[in-house]
Amino acid sequence: MKIKYLLLCGLLFACVQNIHLHAQTATTVIKVTSPIQELRNDWLDPGAVNLTNDQTEPYKSGYLTPDEARRFLGGLGPQFLTKTTIINVLRWKDSAHTAIQFQNWYVYDPTPSKLSFYIESKEQLFKTTAIAGRTDLQFVYIHFNADLSAGQEEYVKDATEPNPTLKYPVSYTITTSKQQTQFIQDVHTLLNVLGVVAPTTKVSNAEMIQPSPSPGYFSVTSFQSQWNTSTITIAATLDAAGGTDGTKDKAGSTATQLLSQSYTNAKPSWLGLSAGVPINSYKDVKYQQSSGTLTPSTITQQNVYVFLDGYIPPALPTLTSIRYIPHPLIGLPIKGKVFRHTMVGGGIGLRWIEIFGGVIFDTENSQVTGSAGNSTQITYQSVYGVKISISALSTALKK
Repeated sequence: MKIKYLLLCGLLFACVQNIHLHAQTATTVIKVTSPIQELRNDWLDPGAVNLTNDQTEPYKSGYLTPDEARRFLGGLGPQFLTKTTIINVLRWKDSAHTAIQFQNWYVYDPTPSKLSFYIESKEQLFKTTAIAGRTDLQFVYIHFNADLSAGQEEYVKDATEPNPTLKYPVSYTITTSKQQTQFIQDVHTLLNVLGVVAPTTKVSNAEMIQPSPSPGYFSVTSFQSQWNTSTITIAATLDAAGGTDGTKDKAGSTATQLLSQSYTNAKPSWLGLSAGVPINSYKDVKYQQSSGTLTPSTITQQNVYVFLDGYIPPALPTLTSIRYIPHPLIGLPIKGKVFRHTMVGGGIGLRWIEIFGGVIFDTENSQVTGSAGNSTQITYQSVYGVKISISALSTALKK
């Protein structure tokens, strides 16, 4: 019984925290103003000098690996390797920079957990939108020319300026919004279902000496998040007021949004919430005493369960469903005599769903009802089934 009441108390505490934290939401917006820098044509491969073959990566599709990102950041200086870095890579489709040929987003984590047990590879995690509750971050955007050999002719208004400006200005903004922890958000979702400005960093010109025309340009911006549980959204717009010579095309022209990407920034969590249903049903047997005779009554049970999941070691909230080691869970049905059908078991995460197995401690099974009073005994029913995290369920319901 202690387990049952601890679970109930935990949910009630989460509800109180949900109300308290809901009133503390806040947002900060940072405009990226870091100077642009020329991109070395050998920034990934020190031996690369031929830019005529744009069928090689990353020029072909913007594909990067974590090791390539580390090599690039390390080439800027060792201080750039100490921060979690959001990277946006794109290539322009035309020399006038009116359209994008491709774009990709990556997150480089200099200190990833060595005990995460995710079924995703290092390269796959490099492309996720999960950040492990960091407050000291940096953003890097890398733009490739449509013509890789055009150099500054394609993108710089005046190459003689100390900090060249773009012919076609692109403005990035970083919006950080304080969020409740994923567990609290999941509790809130469950209750609904049940009805109830920062310094910038410049790379010195001496570090970016170009032996030949660069394939593009990049910029590095450091920024702070006030909260280690937040949503970070980065958006870019193309300034329609900027002409090819840096002058305005026409008065009152508006900017065009190019791209946007959001990240969930949350510390690894020990707890999670999910919902699922047993695949195999089980039988409840009740006995009714009548005229001195016990008459059995069999009832088939198959109920939706809500699970409190435990993760050892803690898991990133958005990646709890892709761990390849089992984790313990406690479950309660959402209808009927809830505390008479407690489930204890374990689950393991797949890419979209989890499978679980457990034992239902059934205190209603073999219940005898009669004039002399009621009596019960605990029986054990083994079950297995599938479940989904509440956060994934919430995302599905919003679509």
